[in-house]
Amino acid sequence: MKDIEPEEMARRLWLYGRIREVFLRYGFRMVEPTTLESLQTLEAKSGPAIRDEIYWFKDKGGRDLGLRFDLTVGLARMVAGRFDLPEPIRLAAIGGNWRYDEPQFARYRYFTQWDVETFGSANPFADAEAICVGIDILTNVGLKDFVVRISNRKLAESYLKQLGISPGEKLEQCLRIIDKVRKESREGLTKEFSEINVSESVVDRIFSYVSLVGRPGAVLEQLGTLNLTEPEAKQGVKELETLADALEAFGRLNSCLYDMSIVRGIGYYDGIVFECFDKESEDLGSIFGGGRYDKLCRVYGKRDTPATGVAGGIERLMISLERAKLFPKTQVGSKVFIASAQESSRLEAVRLAQTLRDNGIPAEFDLKGRPLGKQVEYVNSAQIPYLIVVGPQETQSKMVKLKEMATGAETSIRMDEVAARLRSLN
Repeated sequence: MKDIEPEEMARRLWLYGRIREVFLRYGFRMVEPTTLESLQTLEAKSGPAIRDEIYWFKDKGGRDLGLRFDLTVGLARMVAGRFDLPEPIRLAAIGGNWRYDEPQFARYRYFTQWDVETFGSANPFADAEAICVGIDILTNVGLKDFVVRISNRKLAESYLKQLGISPGEKLEQCLRIIDKVRKESREGLTKEFSEINVSESVVDRIFSYVSLVGRPGAVLEQLGTLNLTEPEAKQGVKELETLADALEAFGRLNSCLYDMSIVRGIGYYDGIVFECFDKESEDLGSIFGGGRYDKLCRVYGKRDTPATGVAGGIERLMISLERAKLFPKTQVGSKVFIASAQESSRLEAVRLAQTLRDNGIPAEFDLKGRPLGKQVEYVNSAQIPYLIVVGPQETQSKMVKLKEMATGAETSIRMDEVAARLRSLN
């Protein structure tokens, strides 16, 4: 975990604003689920083994609780008990999460995610819209060179069954191995398959399947040659066909590839899944991902509804933006400091600072009773870009000098025109 200092916070606030613009553009309503959940709620999504990966504890009442590890759980729980909400239910959130991961590059134990979820639609157009929200967020912050890799978990599971891998733990193990295809060598993954008694011939067919990558039309054509026999596999292909049509209608198909190695390592996904990668920073891993989870809401016992969503990590996205130099210059702290040349001028300095604040200009004045020289030293060390000195002469004439600290240039200006001048300056 790390502290967020002013410069980074200014960048984050800019980024949150750009993300919220896209949420609102698509009609999602912003909420925030509670940061604390019952441990039973968290385990309902990922099983008891999740205890090793999260922060959990007993409270003073002896209840088992845990800190949320993503936003999806809380949003699904919120919806599961609300029969009064008209479907589709479209919610969005930006918030912090906790995971007891091993800290490593671009991964922290406390991190922030943006998230959108749609509940109540089984139509692949809802999946397409989730993908488009992610694409539009990246576009809205200036990223251009990225790709969304899309597959279907239902199709992958059905194909593994067709190869003779029985449903259950072994099939889940195979999916977890497939999820590492982009990160580890074929030799290493083949060894992992061997350790769970998957035959060499089946492994070869699995690798042939996960190597299907390309434009949606081409991959769909290749899938047609696999002689798929499982009904769910045929349904998965149909969903991908509909998704491609939807993405084309949205105008976002060119940002997408169909990649059968994408399965998402979390077991509750049961349909279309996807991950997005910055081509210039693939070492970061995916910068957003998501998919369909039609069975998750029912584990909370009340409302059984299909759902799909997408989420992205703020920290990874910030690294991409920093590398591409896409963050705008942001104002950190005050734009102008009003220095008092003498003690008798202090009240006039306060009045001018407050007038500027009332006009939306971040302004400071001296709070320590320091002499003028020390006030100027503070302005330089705090990197405040503009300085105005108020003394008896300025108080009487109602004229001040606005000094740009970076260049030393000074401009004489009437006190009642200072706010307008500062607003005009970048």
